[in-house]
Amino acid sequence: MGIQKRKVAIIGAGVSGMTAAIELMDSCVVHIYEATDSVGGRATTIEDKTSQEIIDNGQHICIGAYKHFFDLLKTIGGMEHFHILEKYDIPYFYEGTFGSLTSKIFSGKFGLLEAIIRDSNFSFKEKLNTIIFAIKVQMDSISFQNYSDCYDLLIRNKQSEKVIKILWEPLIVSTMNTPVRKASPIIFENIMLDGFLSKSQNAAFYLPNVHFGELFKGFDSVFLKEENKIFYNSPVKSITQNSGKFLVSDEYYDDVVITTPSFISKRILSELPIDIEVPDYSPIVSVYFWTDTKLTDSFMISAVDGGFDWLFNRDKLIERSDDTYSYQITTSDAVHFAKLKDDVILSMMEEDLRKMFGDEFRITHYKIVRELMATFLADKKNNLKRPKVKTHISGLYLAGDYSDNGYPSTLEGASKNGFRAAHYILKRIAK
Repeated sequence: MGIQKRKVAIIGAGVSGMTAAIELMDSCVVHIYEATDSVGGRATTIEDKTSQEIIDNGQHICIGAYKHFFDLLKTIGGMEHFHILEKYDIPYFYEGTFGSLTSKIFSGKFGLLEAIIRDSNFSFKEKLNTIIFAIKVQMDSISFQNYSDCYDLLIRNKQSEKVIKILWEPLIVSTMNTPVRKASPIIFENIMLDGFLSKSQNAAFYLPNVHFGELFKGFDSVFLKEENKIFYNSPVKSITQNSGKFLVSDEYYDDVVITTPSFISKRILSELPIDIEVPDYSPIVSVYFWTDTKLTDSFMISAVDGGFDWLFNRDKLIERSDDTYSYQITTSDAVHFAKLKDDVILSMMEEDLRKMFGDEFRITHYKIVRELMATFLADKKNNLKRPKVKTHISGLYLAGDYSDNGYPSTLEGASKNGFRAAHYILKRIAK
């Protein structure tokens, strides 16, 4: 008789759950419980019935530093579906005109410095202070814990309001879904050191050239072998423990990996002696819209002066066969948008678009996607109270994107925590 494999339940088939499952699938019997009918978690797709097009729940941008997430995609065959932008080419709209953060020679941290030097909106003094700040971050000569938020950090390190508005605010808000005056300086430091101020390949932008859900199509065929299972449309209501085993949906398991958002995890674990602190959450609002005229040839534009954050060109990102033009606007930290009526959001968006592109276009259709609790608010308070992946209950692990890893609520953070949870279990097996 062979050695009986350890039996593991993974709650949630998002990026964290998939990563944990792939790491454990050859050493354990792994069962995944997923509340919906597909893998992906927040990175899912929906159908717009009017246009009959598939759209994402929001635009996801990756950078080369996403090691754990990309390892997952390599395993399941999703890595070939990206546009890779190694150099900076980011148009932005500021004070009624277009500017650009562009690097033509260098990539990575030197590309960022080149883009700053080339930007005609910055004075010599602003460029010098920004470069000095970036070097200080790179050389770890700033005590980030001594600042209350990212705005405090930037101002006290001689970053002008213009530089903050054009360069730092779009980066911070889009990666952390948190306003600059609340965003954690420690998390910002990790983003800069691991990504934009790291080696060139880590700073490259990876833009999906397919709908995001398609990246995960190969997961089932890789994971489903021997006794491994995925239970779709199977939300877990609660988990109990008896004689060291965990009861999940009428089956007993040696280990459980929880990858759901904290407010769901709190409910699921309410019968176990563990306290889950639910952080403040931040919304994201995305507007998909179709026009009768092309607006831009760029992949994306930063709307520095607008009410929204980014405009994405869907015709350049993905292959479309329709005779209209399609774009997506994404607004992070969208507290001011989230509860407005659709027609009000459209009116505000259209006003900004006409400032950028004039009046020679017509919006033929639109679809608004609201995520009221999209990500946890990556401020200093929430970051300090994030739980560890390994809990005090033997065999119980908290993965997902909220558990402490130094990153904001990103695909990489979620994947990293799934990886950690899996390897805690593998260490138990090896003993």
